[in-house]
Amino acid sequence: MKKTILSALVIFILVSCKSKKVVTENKTEIEVTSAVSSEISMADMIAQGETLYTNKCGNCHALPKVKEHSPENWKPILLRMQKEAGLSDKEREYVYNYIVMQ
Repeated sequence: MKKTILSALVIFILVSCKSKKVVTENKTEIEVTSAVSSEISMADMIAQGETLYTNKCGNCHALPKVKEHSPENWKPILLRMQKEAGLSDKEREYVYNYIVMQ
C-alpha cells in the first residue's frame, strides 16, 4: 500500500509542474505548488514533514495519531492549522506527505 501511494505521489509530482488553484470545502482558495525542487528527495521531504509535524504541530497541542484520519480528511485539517503552526505551503505539503506515508 505504501509503495502504491509513494508511486502515485511521485507520478503526480512529475506530471504537475505548474501551480494550480484549489478550492477547499469552505471555499477558501489556496495556491498549491506541486512542482518539487530536484534538490530534495522524497525521503528528505518525509523526514522534514515528520520534524515539522512533531515540532510545529506538537508545539501547541497533543499530536493526533496520523492514522486517526484518512489522507483526504487530513487536507482540510492541515489547511485550517497551517497558519496557526506558521507553516509555508511547501512545509504543509511536507507534513501531508509524511502523514500519508505512515
